[in-house]
Amino acid sequence: MQQTSEILRELKIKVTPQRLSVYLAFNKARGHLSADEVYRAAQKKVPAISLGTVYSILENFCAKGLLREIKIDFNKSFYEMKKEPHHHFSCRICNKIFDVHMPVCSALRTNTVDGHIIDDFQGYFYGTCAGCLNGKKKK
Repeated sequence: MQQTSEILRELKIKVTPQRLSVYLAFNKARGHLSADEVYRAAQKKVPAISLGTVYSILENFCAKGLLREIKIDFNKSFYEMKKEPHHHFSCRICNKIFDVHMPVCSALRTNTVDGHIIDDFQGYFYGTCAGCLNGKKKK
């Protein structure tokens, strides 16, 4: 908990039980979480937390560079701890989201494309994951 508080303080984020519970939800899950999933996880530590507070914290954490918002699903956003840039794959069968690591193209190596400066990128792939493919083959 001490280390988590220090991370938030370094980013000039005021440490509160609500913010700690949201941050810890990502540390425990280590994946791509929807706001509802974060809310349910945070409620275990802070039962009185509201969904609106969770959205506010998520927005703050994204603005401070702690989290990244993923808009792979057109109906809702997902969030993950910010790390090196990478793409995502969404399985249409099980609805899981996977990180995809690929060689970086020249535009991303130079952070420019057609004279424009790239601040961020998100690449999405959709299809059937290996787990679902293997499950289909067994049936």
